Amino acid sequence: MISILFNNGLLIDNLSLFFVFTILLISIPVFIYTFGYIKEYKDEYSRIYNVFLTTIFILSMLLVVLAKDSITFIVFWEIMSVSSFFLVIYEHKNFINIKNGIMYLIMTHISGFFLMTMFAFLYKYTGYVDFVGIAHRSNLVVGSKAIVVFVLALFGFGAKAGFMPLHAWLPKAHPSAPSNASALMSGLMLKVAIYGLIRVSFYFIGLVSLPFSLALVIIGVITAIYAILNAIVQKDIKKLLAYSSAENIGIIASVIGLSLVFKHYGMYDFALLAFVGAIFHILNHAVFKSLLFMSAGSVLFATGTKNMNELGGLYSKMKFASIAAFIGTLSISAIPPLNGFASEFLIFKNFIYGPKMINDIWVVVVLLFSGAIIALTSGGALFAAVKSYGMTYLGSSRTKKAEKIHKIPLTMNIGLGILAIECIILGVFSPFIIKKLILLMSESFSGINLNSSLFNINTELTKVSLILIAVVTIILIINKILSSKTKIVYSDTWGCGFVNQSNKMQYTSNAFSQPQTRLFAKVQGYSKNTKVSSVIHLSNNIFDICENYLYTPTLNIVNYISKKVVRIHLGKVRIYVLYIFIALTATTFTIYILL
Repeated sequence: MISILFNNGLLIDNLSLFFVFTILLISIPVFIYTFGYIKEYKDEYSRIYNVFLTTIFILSMLLVVLAKDSITFIVFWEIMSVSSFFLVIYEHKNFINIKNGIMYLIMTHISGFFLMTMFAFLYKYTGYVDFVGIAHRSNLVVGSKAIVVFVLALFGFGAKAGFMPLHAWLPKAHPSAPSNASALMSGLMLKVAIYGLIRVSFYFIGLVSLPFSLALVIIGVITAIYAILNAIVQKDIKKLLAYSSAENIGIIASVIGLSLVFKHYGMYDFALLAFVGAIFHILNHAVFKSLLFMSAGSVLFATGTKNMNELGGLYSKMKFASIAAFIGTLSISAIPPLNGFASEFLIFKNFIYGPKMINDIWVVVVLLFSGAIIALTSGGALFAAVKSYGMTYLGSSRTKKAEKIHKIPLTMNIGLGILAIECIILGVFSPFIIKKLILLMSESFSGINLNSSLFNINTELTKVSLILIAVVTIILIINKILSSKTKIVYSDTWGCGFVNQSNKMQYTSNAFSQPQTRLFAKVQGYSKNTKVSSVIHLSNNIFDICENYLYTPTLNIVNYISKKVVRIHLGKVRIYVLYIFIALTATTFTIYILL
């Protein structure tokens, strides 16, 4: 089997090598972290099984991005999907994890169905299953053919990446999986899906039409704003990070769409710059989101809870992990000179300067409006990051779980430290990295002028970073001077007239985001329930509106049809053989007609 899959070798070009580099950059610290994290399970779950699945998961992702043909791609795509499914249900004694895992399995096979159909059409249009052959004949995949392939790719890769409304599995599967697996799923697996979308959109299709390029921009923007609005109201720290991952995937998708729009207008320099902005954000998000998921795992290991309402005051108890989480928080908030700032700067430059070169007013309006929404999304990301860090590490311990914590193993801190250093390095050396990426990725675009002033990122990025750092430094100095001349009195926070205060009289996760919850209640699926018995019970619930208003009705329809279809289950083997024969005949006939 292996010899059949690799008889033509691997696909090694600058794009695949970039993703291999990204996977290795994250996998190594995650793997180190894993050996400490699995100590949490003791004898309840098999530790070797966790390490085995993690290894298979990492290898399958590597082989997906190195696959040279559609058959190899699909085989390792399925291995990646199945291994991640078993990681999601690793803690199988919790029924919720099984339920979430089944939802993920269904979504991942819907994704696989669309991808197999897409590759079948590519074979029909080009006569090749080999990626190099498909790319050489991409000029044949135009017009309606390009639309068919692109739409199938959008559904296939979008379901795995977490595009709205196919994202609902993401905030369920990530919290259910062990934190080492969550880091890999969010940091890498979602990016492997983006790799597939890039490979199809830029290498296998002659030219994606303008309406569908704009559609990708809009889908990305809607995904980003919807996800971040849901992230800011979560009390489960891993669920918050999962929605945040969907938000960043939305940003990446919108910039890929922007690059396709520029390519349509022959603006190849802008197309390349947007493309580089997307892949640099892929790298940066992989690093800081893996760091944050692992930090959440450290909190879970130490306290036994992911609920931010039960945490607080952890900074003094787990300083190294808290500092690493703080670096990740600064990165995801796009604060210079860390890596998140550099890629978002590049993204905003494309949304601001690119539309100036386009004459179609309606396209300009769509792009500028999309850029404005992305800016709002970035503000929401900052809010969510401040909430997650503040509620978890600052203040006082809200419950006994956060007071008496378990010591974090050294290997977990090593993994956190490596990723924190990567955040700093990728930020400090971002001008050099961007310049290198522009040079490497220019091979995918024709008519590129590498001497264009558009690519002079070094000066702009350095200036903006230095100005922002200088402003923060000046504010800190002024604050220090003023505070030295002012008498500071430390006392308990005013408790609205209550004298005997406790640690519970702090802002909770729910209270912190209450204004936003009131404003966006319908988008966030907010509900407030009051039950009266001998006492009054007040509960606030957040549900995903896509799940409630799209998936649930669909499942109800499927259940209704299934109850009708069950009548043909007669319990006779010869009847079932007949059904199989009819199904195979219908499938073969359909494939024959399509191909």
